[in-house]
Amino acid sequence: MTGTGTENTKISVYRGVVIDDEGEPLPGVSVTVVGQKGLGAATNIEGEFSLRYEKSKCVLKFSYVGMKTQEVRANAGKRMTVQLETDATVLGTAVANGIYTRNIESFTGSVSTFNKDDLKMISANNILKGLSALDPSIIMPENTLMGSDPNTLPSLTINGEMNPQALAQEYETDPNQPLFILDGFESSLQAINDLNMDRIESISILKDASATAIYGSKAANGVIVVETKKPEAGRLQLSYNGSLQVAWADLSDYNLMNSEQKLQFELLSGEYGALDSNGLPIGESQRNSYFNRRRLVDMGHDTYWMNEPLQNAVSHTHNLYIQGGDQSFRYGAGLSYNKNEGVMKGSKRDVINGNVNLTYRVDNFNFTNQTIINNVSSNNETVPFSRFSEMNPFYVKYDEATGTPPKYVFHENTTYIWNPVWDMQQNSFKKGDITTITDNFQFEWRASRQLRIRGNLQYQLQKSTNESYTSPNETSQTKLEDKKRGSYSNSNTTNNSYSGRINATYGTAIGAHTINAVGGMQFSEKNNRSYSFAASGYTSDTFWNPNFSSGYPEGTKPTSTDSKTRNVSYYANGNYSYDMRYLLDFNWTMSGASQFGIDDPFTTTWSVGVGWNIHNEKWFKSSETINFLKLRASYGNPGNQNYDAKLAASIYDFYTIYDNPFGIANIIQQWGNNGLKWQKTNTYNVGITATMFNNRLSFNADYQIRKTDPQLVRIDLPGSTGVTSAPMNVGGTDNRSISVTATYYILKKYDFNWYISGNVNHYTTKYYGIGNLLEQYNEQGRVSSSLLRMYDGASTSGLYAVRSLGIDPATGNELLLKKNGTPTYEWNSDDEVLVGDSNPDFQGNFSTSFLYKGFSFGASFSFKMGGDVSLNTLMSKVENISGEARKKNQDIRALTDRWKKPGDIAKYKRIDDTTTSHITTRFIKTENTFSCGSINVGYRTSNAKFLNTIGASSIDIRFYMNDIFRISNIKEERGLSYPFQRSCTMSFGLSF
Repeated sequence: MTGTGTENTKISVYRGVVIDDEGEPLPGVSVTVVGQKGLGAATNIEGEFSLRYEKSKCVLKFSYVGMKTQEVRANAGKRMTVQLETDATVLGTAVANGIYTRNIESFTGSVSTFNKDDLKMISANNILKGLSALDPSIIMPENTLMGSDPNTLPSLTINGEMNPQALAQEYETDPNQPLFILDGFESSLQAINDLNMDRIESISILKDASATAIYGSKAANGVIVVETKKPEAGRLQLSYNGSLQVAWADLSDYNLMNSEQKLQFELLSGEYGALDSNGLPIGESQRNSYFNRRRLVDMGHDTYWMNEPLQNAVSHTHNLYIQGGDQSFRYGAGLSYNKNEGVMKGSKRDVINGNVNLTYRVDNFNFTNQTIINNVSSNNETVPFSRFSEMNPFYVKYDEATGTPPKYVFHENTTYIWNPVWDMQQNSFKKGDITTITDNFQFEWRASRQLRIRGNLQYQLQKSTNESYTSPNETSQTKLEDKKRGSYSNSNTTNNSYSGRINATYGTAIGAHTINAVGGMQFSEKNNRSYSFAASGYTSDTFWNPNFSSGYPEGTKPTSTDSKTRNVSYYANGNYSYDMRYLLDFNWTMSGASQFGIDDPFTTTWSVGVGWNIHNEKWFKSSETINFLKLRASYGNPGNQNYDAKLAASIYDFYTIYDNPFGIANIIQQWGNNGLKWQKTNTYNVGITATMFNNRLSFNADYQIRKTDPQLVRIDLPGSTGVTSAPMNVGGTDNRSISVTATYYILKKYDFNWYISGNVNHYTTKYYGIGNLLEQYNEQGRVSSSLLRMYDGASTSGLYAVRSLGIDPATGNELLLKKNGTPTYEWNSDDEVLVGDSNPDFQGNFSTSFLYKGFSFGASFSFKMGGDVSLNTLMSKVENISGEARKKNQDIRALTDRWKKPGDIAKYKRIDDTTTSHITTRFIKTENTFSCGSINVGYRTSNAKFLNTIGASSIDIRFYMNDIFRISNIKEERGLSYPFQRSCTMSFGLSF
């Protein structure tokens, strides 16, 4: 097809062919001359084009739905071959799993794909938070202890935990965590969390066996595939994206006493001994103490301590990217900086990343090399937030005469109340530094139109250092001998790894039959070496260098560890579709890993998936209501390798305390298990995907069953063996989940779109086949006040406690219910029964977005319904307030809701009762929450006149408010050691 232009005496002709990333011709591709409106052509059925233009050189623009647009420098008279790459960010067109890309219509697996713009409708810089809001299968529970600490990683699972947390703590890595793939190579949760969002091209969440089985023994927990931006051919392009965030602490869940209330609580709770008929202390010393504090309260002393360690945190991100090239050579270079400042003074996380991506294409060969240098610097606060929230309000923070914080705020006999402000101003520190150098090399040989050979190789070197210093002037050192005060610790770790993959892909269409096949192998080796030491005894906090210490802490010495893991796997994938109606996927993988027993180092995993594109049936195509309808089902048994590198090995420690004439003695530290088997997960999934009403309504639902076979745990061993436990294969867990996502466009026009979207997830996990082998964990739970238990058929998140009948109005004591149904005042762990489940009945998100001529508005909300929680605030700040704890601030309910006199109808025990309260059903409540995660407004344009003035091609400005409110039916402190935060963010993007 030939475009028309102004007639000249000499007309140049541009010819060529456009192919896709599988080498197939692309008909209907738009080919235009950049800068010349109305001059263009389209490719024919063979992908060929011919275009006439007056100049012998120009830049041609190639665009096609579902493919990335390219600009290519062209010379007239020279036949061109232009290859367009699949745009995985165009939802509903392709699935990228890190090894190959597959047409979504022929894919039988369960997958969700999002691009940078989707994520930015939730947050300007938090990738994981964006994923959890967009997809219901991403479960990220709140960290009520560490809140929004920038140096604490969130817990993330796909469709819930398969391995209970009590067992997860036995291993060095989280066995519930999904596998992360970054640009085709294995990565980590930390690397994804630190990634600058503006580098994101697409993120795919692979959920069922058919989608994940290509990763075999590592895929049981699902796979998250992240693709970063690749260089695009065309003229030189420069883009900048940045954001500025202001955050402040969210203390709305704290419900503490003021000075008047606290003094009244101390009086009634027995802090000043017995009271006379006027309600005043009888003892002279107690009376004096009370009136001394009474005087402070009457003078207006009502100190607010919680603001002292906090700050308005200012964070900013920057990403600069330059790219260009032609069909033969492309280049891209980026530099990004993320400064994440925490709301507690002294806490921050800085990430600097530089990357260079080069692509060279010659004939049928394509070579790509990506080099990445990343540095992370972190600082942690040295005084936890809980130290400030527990301070009495009638104590002063600063000396009125000097304006400096005193070391203690109260002193009586041998009792001191130490001032956390004093500790915060010492020279203590906790900091870390991680430098990572990564090189990724990939090649592709297009052996024919149907056959491709691909290979990649990665080498990564990571060095990390963690240092902490406790000043000898800190109050925690007061009880130590002078020569032992102050401490320093240092740990250094070096990780180096290499991994590689080579595979062949084949794809062809024969009439109505479409066949795709992949076969290959991959290997990896990871080496870890770490050493650490500690020093103590500092006379001054001015110098923290170990040279200024008195030596190693008593009974300690430097330590070092070495570990190595090796993996190899062979895999094959086959995909067949008939007339794009009936679909079949098959995956087979054989994997070997050094973590498992030498008797069983290899295992085989496989999956099969089927699908039916009902919308392609002749009898269905006439439907005007349903545009796309697919039914799919899959079954497979992927494995899990998130385990300690030395899990199956016997480990010995050198005993060097005494001389041994026969050589260095060894002490057994862990018995190995040569027969330790792989943990596999039998995974069943059925799903439906549909779009209706001219694509205005999209709907997706999945039901999944996962059964571990077998579970890996540590089992108690007799003391005569020299160790306390060993890894064993015991029983398993049964996880079942259902997730539903729906989006409806209320308005869908060229320049005006308004849609609402919602998703919901429900899952359960239960034990099976464990017998009494895990009773050790139940005993530990009873001692530590944990409510979780491990029984056959029981939920892994079930809560077990003794039932309570409430507080006896006559005595103020708790009346309990024994297991046999009789009442008692005596608490006994043998009477505990199942009283709830911490897993919500359902949880999800809903959002809405408006887009009008470049302007946008979005709002996102989340909800959880039905989960039972243990109310730790009631346990520690309303009851269980010992004589020592009475000197600290408490929840106001300790004054208002505790029993005071006979006849009181109260929720909590006698106000003067300082005995231990065990967790009963009084401290377990069902929680329902509703929160606003994000509200944002923005403007994006590439047509504004002022852009030409500054030479820019597009501009994007957005404003966010995140974590605006949270509504809960219970009052429970959150962010105990580090508070949660709310924030406002402005982002800015400009391209040239």
